[in-house]
Amino acid sequence: MNKLKSNEVKAFYENWDVSKYPDYLKLLMEFEENLIFKIILEDDFFKSLSKSHKNTKILDCGCGFGSFYNLTKDFDTLYLDFSLNLLKKFKIEKNKICANIENLPFKNGIFDLILCINVLEHVDFKKAVFEVKRVLKTNGRAYFIVVNADSIINDEIFVDWKIPHNLISKSDFECIESSDFKIEYIKSFYFLHPFFKLFPKIILKRIVDLFFKNDENISKILKFKGQFLICKMVKK
Repeated sequence: MNKLKSNEVKAFYENWDVSKYPDYLKLLMEFEENLIFKIILEDDFFKSLSKSHKNTKILDCGCGFGSFYNLTKDFDTLYLDFSLNLLKKFKIEKNKICANIENLPFKNGIFDLILCINVLEHVDFKKAVFEVKRVLKTNGRAYFIVVNADSIINDEIFVDWKIPHNLISKSDFECIESSDFKIEYIKSFYFLHPFFKLFPKIILKRIVDLFFKNDENISKILKFKGQFLICKMVKK
């Protein structure tokens, strides 16, 4: 991504304030976050780290104001974002760093696990993935979560951004796979149609709960057509 577009993205997040969003939007963002928590917590590699987390080093790359802190708070975790505004809103005192994923300020092979959630859409995709691979240990894993270019949902709240926002597909990940950075799995999630936003909040909440319980089953039917993709990769 060129410098001008990068500055647009940074300026947007320096002024981003979720508290001003309407209730339905907060509910849908929470729905996405809860699905991400569920997927990662049920992942075999993450479970294995949780059993012996004493020496595990994790990087939350694009941590924002700490939406996924509860996933990683019991590990030796660094929280990185390029927005100083968001880091200031993240209510922890230590282990925060302001930096860009396209040029990570770390030596090679440091982290056991890297989370990269809703970040790659805003940056140079190949450069960012290469940097994540570089700082991963051998046999380390990365979880990339992106807005899905092949989605049939296409809710405007996730795709109609006023800043550079490149949708990413399954084939994009397959194109950057290499002999030393392999895809373990790719799947999509979040199948709630935008139509349901028209319902009153109390009804929308019940619909969201129903879709949350059945997301994995819907994914088996609709395959890679959900609003988001998660790609888990391992460094060989």
